[in-house]
Amino acid sequence: MSKKTRNFEHESLQNTQGITGYLNAISEGFHKGELVFTDDEEEIRLTPQALANIRIKVCHSKNAQQLSIKINWSSEEPVEHEDSALFIEAKKPSSKKKRK
Repeated sequence: MSKKTRNFEHESLQNTQGITGYLNAISEGFHKGELVFTDDEEEIRLTPQALANIRIKVCHSKNAQQLSIKINWSSEEPVEHEDSALFIEAKKPSSKKKRK
């Protein structure tokens, strides 16, 4: 097994349908046990382990919103992990009328 660190990075403008497709593919990859990322030049395969650390960061300002999801794991048994509840709810946006 190679010890060389490999990176894969992709950035593009997507509509919500495209983003949903990527998130579904990632979810399915975790379920099946392998994630494969490819583009015109490179391919990288990840094999998620039974336990992984997830970090979710959400920022909301007047002009921008951001969601960052970071998931990492080790092929070695984890020494310690933090158990904390996370709740994510999917909703349609409420239609608020602006008053002058």
